[in-house]
Amino acid sequence: MLKKTTIAVLGLALSNLATAGAMGPVCTPGSVTVPCEARLWDLGAEALYLRSIYGAAKGYQRKYNPSTGLEDSRLKDVKNDWNWGFRIIGSYHFNTGNDVTVNWMHFSSSGSQGNILAPFVVAGVGTLSLPAGMDSNNRLDQVNIVMGQHVDMSARDKMRLYGGMQYANIQSMAQTYLYANRILASVAPVSIFNNTDYKGFGPTLGIDYSYDLFNGLSLTANGSGSLLYGTSRYHEGYVVTRFSAIVAQPYARKKAIVPSLEAKLGLNYAYNFAQATVNIDAGYQAVNYFNALSTQVFQVPTNPQISSVNYGLFGPYFGMKIVGNA
Repeated sequence: MLKKTTIAVLGLALSNLATAGAMGPVCTPGSVTVPCEARLWDLGAEALYLRSIYGAAKGYQRKYNPSTGLEDSRLKDVKNDWNWGFRIIGSYHFNTGNDVTVNWMHFSSSGSQGNILAPFVVAGVGTLSLPAGMDSNNRLDQVNIVMGQHVDMSARDKMRLYGGMQYANIQSMAQTYLYANRILASVAPVSIFNNTDYKGFGPTLGIDYSYDLFNGLSLTANGSGSLLYGTSRYHEGYVVTRFSAIVAQPYARKKAIVPSLEAKLGLNYAYNFAQATVNIDAGYQAVNYFNALSTQVFQVPTNPQISSVNYGLFGPYFGMKIVGNA
């Protein structure tokens, strides 16, 4: 059986949110203190309900009005569907408030757009804008390995400072299908693929903060940033299925330094059992990778200009974490 003082320390030990629950004994006097030495572990999981977004150069499409047969004056925002993802977290706590934490976040979603205008190049004429539909898919895998230090700022304010390394793999794939018409009669069906990805690795720093409210309930916040070095790729082209041909396909590859920011705000409830402490949390989060992906304006394969765009995620999360004696 664990002693009551040990259980109090367990309630304070969190991976991403440094503390929750009642204040335990401290070993160092002063305005900022650290917990007594302890060896603990925690395992947790979060359900993420997110939507992904792109920068304007990739997110906007020209809009087609089927009732008039003309281009709409408004641009259409490519919206991916809301979908579920997850984050898995594991930590080992040692010494006076130190921890080593590993977490993996995974998310993927898709979307469909109708009545947009897609480019089609006709030899001797130029680029025509034809009615089309589009399907898109995107995916993010993010892995962090960090070391943290828990500190108590006051009886209610707790903080965890951490730093380490982060890996990110971002993928975006889109397929635009030109609607059948007399211009395409001899070559239909025709589609345009638009694929881009980024893989990078680099340092990350962050702060977890919690403010004890009452009876094991606390307000929590997290802010972190990373600076990744990796490879960004872009590939686009026309697919003429009838002739099994891929034409006008630009390909680009470059090394890129990509910064990212992540923020979370939520509530955590800690309940002490005889052998462990259970933490239940919920809140809202946002993640943004700056200039991670590549695109061409309105996805015109014959346009030589390729630009970088942001990739972001936002939405609520719900999680549970179990803290036990090592």
